[in-house]
Amino acid sequence: MEFHDRYVNNRLLSCISRPQHENSCSLTSLTAVFNYLYAEQLGIKSSGELASSLGIEPPGEFGYGPGNETMLKWFTSLCSHYGVSGQGRIYLRDEDMERWDANAEVFDGLKDSVRSANRVLVYHKENHYNLVVGYFEHGVDPDFAHDTGTKLRRWVILGEHSEYNPIPAIIRKALRALPEKVLSEDTYNLIMESAVGTPVWSRRWRSIRHDLINTPKHCILSFTS
Repeated sequence: MEFHDRYVNNRLLSCISRPQHENSCSLTSLTAVFNYLYAEQLGIKSSGELASSLGIEPPGEFGYGPGNETMLKWFTSLCSHYGVSGQGRIYLRDEDMERWDANAEVFDGLKDSVRSANRVLVYHKENHYNLVVGYFEHGVDPDFAHDTGTKLRRWVILGEHSEYNPIPAIIRKALRALPEKVLSEDTYNLIMESAVGTPVWSRRWRSIRHDLINTPKHCILSFTS
């Protein structure tokens, strides 16, 4: 019996440092990348150590707002500093997403990358970087939930290091003060969990495709050793 293809890279997930310093998702993502690729050679590095190696301010003192090219330059500099070989590049961007007939082929390439022991993918979305740690495929029709030949719905599983909560603290405090019969603890927790970047979350591949097509600066970066 065949099952739909699903996978989470637990070793990569273990490299995510959480919580991150505020506004340091770029350096925090790069720290996870570096530890996944080189921890066996160099030991586990903290974001502060990598910041020092790069000659930039420690995370937490100043927010980092670099673009994709800076992320790639940082990786090259770190590889040179620690004497390891590695390459960073833009792996998927708007022009790679536009041919719908190549969609399955593109997603298969992403799946291979996620399973790789010497490659990490980083998703640049709106004002944020996080890691691609897995994927999940399933059928569209519940009557054919285990039919691998059916039409597929694809999800990308993301590893998140930020605990940013967009709900202002004063509103959270006010919600928590409501009587149990108005807002139960379970409902409150559900609201908070929906708002906060959970450690592992999923996003439709179709949504990511549209994001990359419609926002040229958004992309998926690839880092290899």
